[in-house]
Formats: sequence, C-alpha cells, structure tokens
Amino acid sequence: MWNEYDVVDADSHVMEPLWLWKDYLDPEFRERGLTVQRDALDGDKLMIDSRPSRLVRRLGGVRPIPGEEIQDWNHLPPGGEYASYRDSCMSESWDAASRLAWMDGRGIDRTWLFPSLGLIWPREVDPQSAYAKAHHRAYNRWVLDMTSGSNERLVPVAQLSLGSAEEIASGLQSIGSAGFRHVALPWGLRPGHGEELLRFCREAERMELTIHIHKVAIPHFLPLEDACGLSSPDMGRFFNHVNETLPGQLFLAGLLDSGIPDECPELRWVFHECNAGWVPAWLDRADESYATIRGQGANPLKREPSHYVLERRAFFFSTGTGENLSNTPEEFRGNILMATDFPHPGTPTDPYGEWMTAIQDLPETSRADILGRTARRIMGGESR
Repeated sequence: MWNEYDVVDADSHVMEPLWLWKDYLDPEFRERGLTVQRDALDGDKLMIDSRPSRLVRRLGGVRPIPGEEIQDWNHLPPGGEYASYRDSCMSESWDAASRLAWMDGRGIDRTWLFPSLGLIWPREVDPQSAYAKAHHRAYNRWVLDMTSGSNERLVPVAQLSLGSAEEIASGLQSIGSAGFRHVALPWGLRPGHGEELLRFCREAERMELTIHIHKVAIPHFLPLEDACGLSSPDMGRFFNHVNETLPGQLFLAGLLDSGIPDECPELRWVFHECNAGWVPAWLDRADESYATIRGQGANPLKREPSHYVLERRAFFFSTGTGENLSNTPEEFRGNILMATDFPHPGTPTDPYGEWMTAIQDLPETSRADILGRTARRIMGGESR
C-alpha cells in the first residue's frame, strides 16, 4: 500500500521453472516436453519437441544482483561462461513465498501473473495440436499450485489453446472449474476464426472471466505469415521497438469491427505492454471511421467506439513508468492500470518512487484508480 492507496501490479510474470514440464505434463508427453538445454558458451537454449527455439535467443547468462537492474540476456557481452537459466532467475520468479516477500518490500498488494516462455513457445507449434494443449494444461496446473497459498494476492492468468468452438468452450469450463478468473486470449487466432473467437467470448462472458491480451501474443489480423510479429528485418531495433504496440491497436480495431462488444456486453478485456497514451487519439480516429462507415450503410457496432472504452469500460490498458500520463484525458484514466513487468528487463528498481513520480500531477481519484482501484474492480466484479 502506497500513501493509503491499494496497489495492484497489473502485469508481472513468472519464469517457468525447469521442473514444470517434468512434473506437470501428462505422462505421454514428458519425453517430448519443453526442456532447457545447458549451453555455457552461448547461454541455455529452450528446446521445443527436441529442437531449439527459433524465437528465444538465449535463456540465462548472468546471475541477478538484488536491487540492481535486471539484465537482458539477449544482449550480454560475448566471452566467458554464461550462467545457467536457473541461476539467472531469481527465486521470486517461480516461488510464491519469495514473490510475496518481494511485493511486501515494495508495498504491492496484489499482482496478475503471466507466463514468460509461455508467451513465445506457442508461436512455434500447431496451436490446435495435442502437444500445445498438454503444455498449457501443465502450466495451468503448476501456476495454480504455485499461487494457492497466497491469499489471492498472486492472481494467475490461465493459458488456453485454440481449437474448435466446442473445444474452446470446454477448455474455458475446465479453467473456470479449476478456479481461474482470468484467461489469456487463445494462441493462434487469425482472420477466418470468427466463430471460434465469438464462442470463446460468449463462454468467457458467461463464466465472468476477464480476457487478457499480452504483447508478443496478440493477433494483428493482417495477411502476414506471423499472426503476432510485425517486426521488419529491413529496419532497425528502434523502428521495431516503437511499433511493438501496433498489434494491440489492430486487434482492438478487429474486436470492434466484429461487433463482439455488442454480442458480449459484460466482457472485459485488458491489454498489456501496448502502452495507453495512444488510446484517446486513436478513439478520435475510430469514432470518425465509425461515422463514415455508418453513413455508407455499414453498421458494425450499435455505438461509436469511444462508448465501449470510456462509458462501458470494456477495455483496459496496463502501462509502465516510462509513459507520461499527465496529458491523458481525465475520463480515460479509469482505463489505465499500473504494471512493473517484473522480473523482465525494464522492471523499475524502485516501483514506488517511479510510479509516484509518474502520477504526481494527476488528481487523487485518478491516482487511486491507476494504482489499483480499477484493477480491484475488474477482479471483484464491481459495477463500472
């Protein structure tokens, strides 16, 4: 708690431990399950069905130093021996007691937990395969066990594989029965999967689940080979880093164009690592487009897009300390959630100091909403 504000970290992660797949995978998949192969000369490798990942460059490399910035394993200097994946991860990455102690030391009351490797490896397998589904089930079992004694301070987000509309519905029912109240968008959605998406949304709404959409796993619905990656090999890291928020913007447009906010009016969506400052200006354009298309006889929605964001409060956006929120309209601040992204590179070493600086010019009501009140409303199902 900071200055009497309840604090909810809307985007933090686990680093999946080495024993997860060994202990939690269905027996028939354990021989082919995800593993980490030791490589002291170049950094450990994530092995997917016995082949190295093409998207994960390196796992581990350097032991973390408490209180210092978390290093990016992919950009360590060459030479010497790289620390193992396990030694490079803090115990807070996968141990509940350590994570709660870390939170207590920083005044954070609750946090949503997302996978790390689980955001990436599904992009390298068939999302409808038994292999993918087994690994998601294993992760869900493990993370429920990991968070079970936290008095609901650690809030896990379930993973789900894409399948037929019926399989998605049954998968959601299993997730809800296990105790999850939050689920990530199923991996593998592309144009033409409208029936699966609508069935997923209807079932999630019926079960009062919140849907989370996280960077690197957001379908952009463009006719490109990779449904989530928009990076350009012809451009530099700055170009690609700036444009990492684009899939979130494109997917939001796709949701509105599908009419799902009208089909599922009680459903709540949370976008992560897409930033938030672009949303008000984007809504101006979206409302203009809505008026133009409606004038041409098309009517994808009953109301203008800003209604679903600002009045209905169906869409929320987590952001870090690097974004200037002082220029955001007051009516939009109830859609913004704070996030640390712990334990990934970029995690603030002093969340309290950095966040209080980021919101110091905002009214007290806005500060309370951003720090945790809005997240608690989402988690508690309170009226908007």
